[in-house]
Amino acid sequence: MSIHRARAACPSCNTEEEVWIYKSSIFPINTIECANCKYMYEANDFIVCLMDLRQNTTFSSTMVRQVT
Repeated sequence: MSIHRARAACPSCNTEEEVWIYKSSIFPINTIECANCKYMYEANDFIVCLMDLRQNTTFSSTMVRQVT
């Protein structure tokens, strides 16, 4: 079972939100409303940090970039 804890950054204000990735998709829903600016965005497109819960391994990026 592949479960990851991740953080997605709002493309409007860069506020980070915690999300869960299960079977290669955001669980329970991919669309997130930013708690800071209320911007709606797809979390899959703005993942900045990923942590594997089984091995306690963290992967990070230094910039937020939309992948089209």
